Parts: sequence; C-alpha cells; structure tokens
Amino acid sequence: MMTMLQAPRLHWALRNAVNDTAKQVERFTEQKVAKIASIPPKRVKKGVYVSTKATAENLEANIRGSGSPLPLKIFKARETRRGVVYKIFGKREIMPNGFIQGGKFPQRVDLKMGGNVFARIDGDRYPIEKKEGTSIAYVMSKQDVVCPVEQYANERLTANIRRQLARQEYVVRSHQI
Repeated sequence: MMTMLQAPRLHWALRNAVNDTAKQVERFTEQKVAKIASIPPKRVKKGVYVSTKATAENLEANIRGSGSPLPLKIFKARETRRGVVYKIFGKREIMPNGFIQGGKFPQRVDLKMGGNVFARIDGDRYPIEKKEGTSIAYVMSKQDVVCPVEQYANERLTANIRRQLARQEYVVRSHQI
C-alpha cells in the first residue's frame, strides 16, 4: 500500500500505530500470562506495563513485566492437614511443611500475617520464611507466551499501520478541498 503522506503526518501515523499495537499487545500478554500461570487477571494487570512509548523520532515501544516474585497466597493457597495446597501453571501442588494459620488442628487460628504462606526454615519453631511463587517476567519469557505474543504483535501492527495511514490520508484530503 503506497501512501502520499509526507512528514510530519507520516511520522504521526506510524507513532500512533506503534502505540496502539503496544496497548493491544499489553492486554493480550496479560491474558496469556494469567491463563498459563494461574494468576488472577487483576494481579497480572498490575505487573504488565508499556515502559516506553513510541515517538515520531523513535518508533519503538517496550512492554515489561514485573520481576518480583508473587506471594503464594494469590495462587489460591489453602491450608490442609497435609500442608498448603496451591495452583500454579495449571497444576495443584502441595507444600508439606507450609502453613497459613497457627495452632493445632482443628482449632487453627489466624496469624494476622496477611494470609501469606510460611514454612519453617529449620527446627521446631523459628525462624519462618514467607514462600513465594513465580514472577510475571519469568512467565512472559516462556515460549508458551513469547511465540503467540510476537505473532499477535505482527498481525496488529500491520492492521494498525493501515488504519492510521488511511486516517491521516483522509485528514489531508479533507483539508485540500
């Protein structure tokens, strides 16, 4: 598709197309990460973001994921007699020495530690350690996420460039009349 647009309208169209694509790919990535890692979508939304937007001079946008490990409590962790059960990457896993509450069964009491999962490092009582799951950045780097995201980005970029060029050409034609 050949266009008769000149700078600056051509640069504006390309900038808008890249930024629109970045936003669409951000949403697509959030959905993929949430589904693959069994993380609530609301939590993934906080950790995936467009770090740099495209400008007319620099047609590049970056999508980043939070690298900090997520607490196990967001992976639907619950305490049983056998330990703490949680769901990560679509599979139920058990942490035999983990706990969320204190006391003896069946009269367990809340520890007032935010519902987080803890495990004893060594010994009978202390010290204890807060347990964490995966990070959003790690999930984003997996091939299950990277390949579909790249393919979707290429599809959306082509469509967005066509749409933005047509939009700018319409503006130019309407001003010439």
